[in-house]
Amino acid sequence: MEAATLSTAELRAAVDGHIYILIAALIALAALMATVGILGLAAATGTSVVERTREFAVMQAIGATPRTLINIVLGENVFIGLLSWVLAALLAIPLSLVVGQLLGDLAFKTPLPLTISPTALGIWAPAAVAGSALAGLAPARRASRLTIREALAYCQTCDQWSARSP
Repeated sequence: MEAATLSTAELRAAVDGHIYILIAALIALAALMATVGILGLAAATGTSVVERTREFAVMQAIGATPRTLINIVLGENVFIGLLSWVLAALLAIPLSLVVGQLLGDLAFKTPLPLTISPTALGIWAPAAVAGSALAGLAPARRASRLTIREALAYCQTCDQWSARSP
């Protein structure tokens, strides 16, 4: 039986190839999770705008412009996006340590070292802001297009329905 030998460079290249596949899968998963987060935030913001129709009507009645309403909704969404970025950055460290230890023990019998990328943190901050602003764009436009009469008529319909429910 003939034994095959690999140089350290060949072994390193083989291991790197497998790790790159894992990294690509994790990046794709992160992008998918970001997309789901943006869609969830858009749905929550849309619901919030509908629930706050009366508030927006009162604001318009006392002089708020459509631009002001857009800025309020987008500002809230951007704040949520920044808050989620901070929370994600804080949770990423312990979770990355656990995943690195698990994968390292399974594949190499030693934990993988943790490397924090300031570049990645810097890229995700504006991505979170842009995604949350994008999620709030349609609901913000809806809020800004409501006339005072439409908003109050909508609220009166809501009050009639809530008075009928047991």
